[in-house]
Amino acid sequence: SSGINAEYGGVTAALKSLNSLVDISTLYSEYAEKFELAECQLAIVHCAGHHDPMLVQKLWRELLNQELTSGAHLPMVSMMNNLRSKIETLGRTYQSSEKFFPLQFLVQQLEVIACKGGWGEGWVVETLLSIPVSYPALHSTYSSLIQLKLPCWNQLGQPYHLHIAMSLLLSSYVQHLNSVPLAERKPLLASIQDIIDAYVVDLQASTNVGADVTSALSRFKALQAGFNKY
Repeated sequence: SSGINAEYGGVTAALKSLNSLVDISTLYSEYAEKFELAECQLAIVHCAGHHDPMLVQKLWRELLNQELTSGAHLPMVSMMNNLRSKIETLGRTYQSSEKFFPLQFLVQQLEVIACKGGWGEGWVVETLLSIPVSYPALHSTYSSLIQLKLPCWNQLGQPYHLHIAMSLLLSSYVQHLNSVPLAERKPLLASIQDIIDAYVVDLQASTNVGADVTSALSRFKALQAGFNKY
């Protein structure tokens, strides 16, 4: 009880002192950092234009953890929707700058969360497209992560989780291109087809015979077949 009172007293004192103007460094160290307000810390760092990649990643990691912890008592669908809403809101604020919206780091973090939670391979792609993050930016990011072959995917029992996410991204990209003028569409489709063909070859050469390999391969082959109409 005394600990709670002391904490409450600290918050009350901090709020009282905020009635007067404080400089940005004080706002960060005495309020946002002191009370572990990761979202506020990120906003202050962004406002100050302070470039510190490791700090930004740390703040995003804390922000995601806080969001998951606060929604731990909720049904899975509610937790998924709440986190998506948070990512969409912050993404629209920060995505114009890689400094404060580190896309590769965020995709990796979010895909691990989705994989552990059983949220499906398309949840992260759908969330980021809704901000919107561009298809080329997402494709480049997923390609880089797949090439890294991070051990976490084997540890999670889904070594080809990112491949399946990539297949869903490319499927959505192809559908999106239907609205692009034909002259622009053809070279883009040719490039995507080359990418899909390369993934099919890679997956067919895999010595892993798990369900995720089978799923990823079937998805890429379905995409291959879909190109016959173009």
